[in-house]
Amino acid sequence: MITDEQWKLIDKQYGMLLAKICHQISGDNALCSYDDNLQDLRIAAMDAVSGYERQNDGANGTFDEFWGTRGFDRYFKTCLWNMKNNKGAKITKKSILTKGTVSANDNEDVLCLQGSSGTDLENNLFVEELITGIDGVKKDIIKLLVNDHNYLKVNGKVNISMVARALGIPRHHAEREIKEIPILFEEQSS
Repeated sequence: MITDEQWKLIDKQYGMLLAKICHQISGDNALCSYDDNLQDLRIAAMDAVSGYERQNDGANGTFDEFWGTRGFDRYFKTCLWNMKNNKGAKITKKSILTKGTVSANDNEDVLCLQGSSGTDLENNLFVEELITGIDGVKKDIIKLLVNDHNYLKVNGKVNISMVARALGIPRHHAEREIKEIPILFEEQSS
């Protein structure tokens, strides 16, 4: 656990680096605002400190013992950049679906859509726009999932067997199609 004094040291030493990395995570304001990026990086920084303490069965010592060492500096920066790259890779992977979205924080109209009388029409228009450029079974799968959450398991993964039955296709075919949808389905398993 990091104390306030230790965090002040980290912020003084690495605050500019955190800001620089936050600005480099981009691609979708709805998924990665500067504030969200900063919070994710701060968590990664705290995890880096505790990870460095645990490394080699505690051979690195405590924060006060390893603070300012070259080994910690390299480890810490590596953790931050890895976090940035991982988050960026996820954003890139989902970019086909999130392209053109807006942040609900920046647009109050988005927050009001749920209560409006034309919500079904707006949802249908959103889904149609979402699946532009996607055809065949993939398009049918996305429509099925958007319109009925019962095709999703409690853990958020797609129930491949149910989708296959609903579309009248073999399970292995449905699984292959789901894995090829470049958005929602990271390493989909049954």
